[in-house]
Amino acid sequence: MARALSVGEQAPNFDLTSTEDVLLMLCDEVVRTAVVVYFFAGIDGDRVRDDLLAFARHWDELATADTRVLGVSPAGITQLKEIQRELHLPFPLLNDDRGFSAAYGLETAEDDVQPQPVVAVVNRRQEILLIERVDSSVEALMEEVLKRVKSLPSPAASLPRKVVNRLVDRWVN
Repeated sequence: MARALSVGEQAPNFDLTSTEDVLLMLCDEVVRTAVVVYFFAGIDGDRVRDDLLAFARHWDELATADTRVLGVSPAGITQLKEIQRELHLPFPLLNDDRGFSAAYGLETAEDDVQPQPVVAVVNRRQEILLIERVDSSVEALMEEVLKRVKSLPSPAASLPRKVVNRLVDRWVN
């Protein structure tokens, strides 16, 4: 079993096919926005559906905090597209066909027992701000997720003042 990741460490990169039929890489996503990644084993059962719906309910709050949600599962891309369509999810689901989830602590399923999902919050420098195994539901963890992403500085905060002024001038004029 791989060593567990902890807060402050560099998040392992991944490149996975999404339900939007594109290849998404974590390193490309975090440049623009913080990312909340929900790692889950399968789509059978109410647990995962409830968690995915919790992210959908909080979509506006997360978007306001410049945060993107990604769901990652070894389930087939066809199954993931079906669940995304059925639940009307506003975020992509990614097919983890190469086991990147294990690096984040998602254990492989034994027998018929689904492993507990894992939630990771990754900032724009690809550092882990929060990584938690979801014991009960994502809804119970959502307050902490929102607190972490809302505490992040604006993406423009690291830009030189001259660049920001130029961008604002172009936008206004």
